[in-house]
Amino acid sequence: MKELENEGYWRRLINQGLIKFFLLKVLYKDKESYGYKIVQRIEEVSDSFCRPTESTIYPALDELKAGGYVQTRWLSAGKRKRKIYILTPTGRDAYRTAVKTYGTILPILRENTIL
Repeated sequence: MKELENEGYWRRLINQGLIKFFLLKVLYKDKESYGYKIVQRIEEVSDSFCRPTESTIYPALDELKAGGYVQTRWLSAGKRKRKIYILTPTGRDAYRTAVKTYGTILPILRENTIL
């Protein structure tokens, strides 16, 4: 149980819990984007706290798509094709719900912090 004393453990746990939130946030703000750009934007909007990898971002995007929160389309970029992710109206509602919920818990976390 020594891992509970390791800041890295808590950062990984927070990253895992927030990946969908940040995906929704980026797509809510940017309207649409592709995988690599989403990773960069998550780093930006989280002040580099969250640094998702391809192994975390794409499964989460697939889950959001399967749930009807995200839709995709293909865009040709020269010889390459990019999969573009776009929030659905349900995804926009989910983001607003997440913001409201996190807005409720954050003051409680700050209030009960003993440092």
